[in-house]
Amino acid sequence: MKTNHLFPNSFKKISGVLFVLSLLGLLFIFFLNEDETVQLQVTMFALFSDESLKGTNYFVWTKNNILDEIVMTVFIVSGLLFAFSKEKIEDEMVSKIRLESLVWATYVNYGVLLFCILFIYGLPFLNVMMYNMFTLLLFFIIRFHWMLYKNNTISDDEE
Repeated sequence: MKTNHLFPNSFKKISGVLFVLSLLGLLFIFFLNEDETVQLQVTMFALFSDESLKGTNYFVWTKNNILDEIVMTVFIVSGLLFAFSKEKIEDEMVSKIRLESLVWATYVNYGVLLFCILFIYGLPFLNVMMYNMFTLLLFFIIRFHWMLYKNNTISDDEE
């Protein structure tokens, strides 16, 4: 089966480790580092910067804590590599599970988002949108690997 759209299997291990570490980093940043006690202040170029006291600026250099940007970037890149790397045995069944998991994750992700749109208002909804950037990838990875595990368990029992 042709799988040109998938990354090589060799990416799976390192991206999995980075994915878990960055997930822990995101949890730390979102829930434990709200007062920004851990910072990595760097002067960065910004296309758009909205500093409440200074107003809105375009195409400026600004000082920013880039810890969250680094962790989010590592999470997304490692998550994509982990989710879309070939399995050791990439057959039609794995492709079917991958597709079904992606569809399922999309439905669940937008179901949760729709629920939040209807019942969460104000600034907390901004947090919902921020979390929503990551949930589709997370739901897909969890569902895909759970289904692979279940499929391997069932096939091992049959032997």
